Amino acid sequence: MKRRKKKNHFPVDFYGEEGSWRFVIRAMRQDEIIDAMYWCAYISCHRKDFDLLHIASDRFDCRYNYSTSDQLDLQFGLSSTPLKVTMMGPIVLVSTIKERFSNTEMDHASEQPTSKKLVHAMA
Repeated sequence: MKRRKKKNHFPVDFYGEEGSWRFVIRAMRQDEIIDAMYWCAYISCHRKDFDLLHIASDRFDCRYNYSTSDQLDLQFGLSSTPLKVTMMGPIVLVSTIKERFSNTEMDHASEQPTSKKLVHAMA
């Protein structure tokens, strides 16, 4: 009888966005998942407080369609076709975010670690 090898499904990516700005928070281990979810939501709401491009470990490309009715936004497109732009988004490890930003954010919120705050909120 053969035992199946347990598959490792990491890294896990959490996509965040605010307007046309997109980014990925990557959890590399199971104990980082809740923190990654928290930071993804927090950074989406407080985008101007974070410079993710300089701490990114990788990047991803995404296409953004400017399909608006305002003709000024389509001035660089050909005829009436919408303008499509390929944008770069940063991929940031949750461990890097915690290392860089946890101390300052915890001063503002509370003295409990992020994962404990979420567990208490869910209970």
